[in-house]
Amino acid sequence: GLWVASAMGLGDRQRAEQAPDGRTEVVVDDAKYRLRLLTFDERTYEHAYNAVSNRLLWFLHHYLWDLPRSPALDRGTAEAWEDYGAYNRAFAEALAGEAGDGPTDILVQDYHLSLVPAELRALAPRARVAHFHHCPFAGPTYLRLLPESMWRRLLEGLLGADLLGFQTERWAANFLASCALLEDADIDVEGRRIGWRGRTIRVGVYPISIDAEALRSRAASPRVRGRRRALDRWRGDRKLMLRVDRAELSKNLLRGFQAFGDLLERYPEWRRRVVFLALVNPSRPGVPEYRAYTEECLALAERINAEFREPGWRPIELRVDDDYDEVLAAYGLYDVLVVNPIFDGMNLVAKEGALLNRHDGVLVLSRNAGAFTQLGAHAVGVDPLDLAGTADAMAAALSMPTEERGQRARALRRAAAAVTPAEWAGRQIQDLERDASAAAT
Repeated sequence: GLWVASAMGLGDRQRAEQAPDGRTEVVVDDAKYRLRLLTFDERTYEHAYNAVSNRLLWFLHHYLWDLPRSPALDRGTAEAWEDYGAYNRAFAEALAGEAGDGPTDILVQDYHLSLVPAELRALAPRARVAHFHHCPFAGPTYLRLLPESMWRRLLEGLLGADLLGFQTERWAANFLASCALLEDADIDVEGRRIGWRGRTIRVGVYPISIDAEALRSRAASPRVRGRRRALDRWRGDRKLMLRVDRAELSKNLLRGFQAFGDLLERYPEWRRRVVFLALVNPSRPGVPEYRAYTEECLALAERINAEFREPGWRPIELRVDDDYDEVLAAYGLYDVLVVNPIFDGMNLVAKEGALLNRHDGVLVLSRNAGAFTQLGAHAVGVDPLDLAGTADAMAAALSMPTEERGQRARALRRAAAAVTPAEWAGRQIQDLERDASAAAT
């Protein structure tokens, strides 16, 4: 297959400019892929990727707006929205050119390209189009905070697909409910199908998976083993509480630290006996809200450390860095993994940690993470805004009996590795082609 993607950094753009039509080949894990990179002028890319995708749609679908204050959709928003349309149209044109006149399977990924299916439907009507939404989908009440022209175009853009995929039943239900805003949509909620302008669109649920074999292989590398030994020496005989996240508002880092501070206040027996390691990957530095959030997290961690620190013990170790080997090493060692997003489409940290952990670590998991559907029965569930409840869950995880920890950990490992990435994609392709075959007959 061919991957069509946007050139992001300078290296991408240079490589795209040197290759005919942006076509190149890349090798990942001994496999070779064909890649076509699309390039955009700085304004179009900034408007489409940051202003609309990252500041508008991401905040919309994760319910992140501070509604008394933001957003304020002004003339600049309208201009950015037009460039978002141009960005999506460029993808549709490139994909239509690749598809030609035949029945080609096209898998469009994520909310950045929400308008592509309808654009592509007009250009390549015989193409079989699936769109997968990796993050949550806002329900109709929140969606209607957008101007009507925007929310209609979002829904109509997605309905150009033959198959629409979501991480969980919850996000699929939100999309179906949102489509009820369209007067001429015929919605079969139970069958998860939408009749729209003479076509039938299937809405499917395809929880994304992790590559267990590749993760285990990399975690066994000499470099990761060395990092694991260093972390083990650093934590000493203390319990290790871990979180791994992007520095992203929906991940709920601030409340995770506040809950840990509450744990130390109300459960003083854990002082000096536990360290909280937070490995945070910098995220979206071009978006002001993200830069400010990272600074807030650093400041809060230092305040908690200042309040509870004792000689030889610093409660929170917050590292803002892109160091995946350290992440894999820490997965192997934790006693408690905290995953408390406000909302998450899936959250693969919960699956990766459960797969690689060697200490029968306990997973503290937000009920608003998509992964809770698959892992929640074996995790300690938390409500993401409940600080006291999260602190209590942390305490319960730290003091959980050995036998129960082992039972939960084994069940988590099985659930995390139950589906391969190839099976995840394969199910969508099978559904796409089966529906196309049924329509043809």
